[in-house]
Amino acid sequence: MPARILLIRHGQTPGNVAQVFRGQDSAQEPLDDTGHAQARALGAALKRLNLPRLRLYASPFLRAQQTGRHLADVLELPMHTLEGVHEIFTGDWMGRPYSAMQTHAHEMTAPDGQFGYPGGESLAQVGERVHSALTGLNPQDGETVLVVSHGAALVSVLARLLGRDVRAAWLSDEYRHANTAVTELLWNGEGQPTLLRLADASHLTAEALKF
Repeated sequence: MPARILLIRHGQTPGNVAQVFRGQDSAQEPLDDTGHAQARALGAALKRLNLPRLRLYASPFLRAQQTGRHLADVLELPMHTLEGVHEIFTGDWMGRPYSAMQTHAHEMTAPDGQFGYPGGESLAQVGERVHSALTGLNPQDGETVLVVSHGAALVSVLARLLGRDVRAAWLSDEYRHANTAVTELLWNGEGQPTLLRLADASHLTAEALKF
């Protein structure tokens, strides 16, 4: 059976609640209480799936590391840090509200001339670096590889992997992930992967989030 990759957004942080764009300035931002509960709920849901031959990786940003540690504890496996799957650098847009996407999307041109953040990264750049990191894991047939990453990073790499225009994907929210939502891909190292589920957050029940 081909390898599967599960792409996971980290749990909730204070910055997510504030609805403000962050970047590398938030590398040490922790999960809040809800974020920890979300990560534990995801770990329990993944354990029930009895996934084969697991490997677990997380972005170096603290919120992804904390999410990954919860998964590692529940699934009883080591977690490794994966460079290249960290969040997009939002440049001049750091500190601006999420609502600016609707009101000022026409300003979103990165220094490379592509759709992205002035003074920061383009989504195409992020898609390439995340894709490179995933490919570098060299998933083998029969393996399940879990990767904890970030919202914009996941939109960017999914557009890259699935052949979607990244600007259209970003503005439509079609690849938007709630905190700890999971996208599952049947991995084909030589071509486009098969999408098995997209941004699944069914583990986030009221009962599971009690803390």
